Amino acid sequence: MKGSPDTGARRVRQAAFVLGGLALGVATVPIDLVTVLGSAVSARSARAAITVERRRLALFGVQLRGTPDGHRAVGYLVTRALLGMLTGLIGLLLGAGIVIAVSLVIGAATGAAVPIFDANEPGQVTWMTVAVLVLPGVALFYLAVQGLAGMVGTETRVWNAFARPSSGALAQRVDQLTATRADIIDAIDEERRRIERDLHDGVQQRVIALSILLARGERESDRQRQADLRRRALAETRHILADLREVSWKIYPAMLARDGLRSALEALADRTPLPTVLDYRLARRPPRPVESACYFTASEAITNAIKHAGARRIDLTVAGADSLLIMTVRDDGCGGADPAGLGLAGIASRITALDGVVAIDSPPGGPTTIRVEVPCA
Repeated sequence: MKGSPDTGARRVRQAAFVLGGLALGVATVPIDLVTVLGSAVSARSARAAITVERRRLALFGVQLRGTPDGHRAVGYLVTRALLGMLTGLIGLLLGAGIVIAVSLVIGAATGAAVPIFDANEPGQVTWMTVAVLVLPGVALFYLAVQGLAGMVGTETRVWNAFARPSSGALAQRVDQLTATRADIIDAIDEERRRIERDLHDGVQQRVIALSILLARGERESDRQRQADLRRRALAETRHILADLREVSWKIYPAMLARDGLRSALEALADRTPLPTVLDYRLARRPPRPVESACYFTASEAITNAIKHAGARRIDLTVAGADSLLIMTVRDDGCGGADPAGLGLAGIASRITALDGVVAIDSPPGGPTTIRVEVPCA
């Protein structure tokens, strides 16, 4: 029973939020109607009203899918205004019923007249009158409360219905996913080729050098020379292990899966030869697919800044807003980055596959700024 007071307080807060959301829904009816009229001139007003409505519906604690846009946003605002009027009417009837009930009780207790009940003479309202009206009054009160509660579900269903994409949007989405799939396949193939080059040009060459040192050590009869060859072989072994760790880190860093995006980015910044400043502002850990996409995006952007931009400093910012992860990678290099290049195209493919957005700003002379937005819901 220890949790009962907390549970009760939580339910009271939820009820207060719901009532506040319904009251705001009534208050914003004129704004929605004016917005509908203004949408013929500017679509920005409709988008602003939709944002306000999303925040209002968040008070209900319900699950919203997508966001109405275009003509669907206008249709939603019209429908929502009608629902707001209906909510206001139910609220007025509920308020009038409460006022009448209180007046009847006061009239029965004091013997005073109750003009609101058409009882203009004192003593006309008695406790018998109150008793006769209790049952229908309770029934009407219950129906009004249920009507207000039903408005929460109705508003949620209306939002989700208008947020559902149209057939044209679905066709465009299919085309986008098809193109993204092809880009991802190309990016995977390029990544495999890069790993093969790293193994062939790095690890394999060191393994060959190690085998030569070991073979020379077996043939060498001079003890001092043998000791020298063993030291060189041991040093070569350490280089091989370092190269293997480097390759495995590029494939998928274990720290990312174990400790999350923040730790992986901190390690990436420490490993970067350029001064790299990380500003991480997320309070909670994002989903793993989002972490992976953002990490490799940052890694590719930093690699490009080192190899091609001649940068002296890199700033990496990770923040969140409205269920979005927003990451920005900025370098002070020479700019002129090609968004169609393999590296940046791979970044776009990773982010687009998660319904994210990539913006690349790289004017000649710099700086270069890569901004990605990925949904985390």
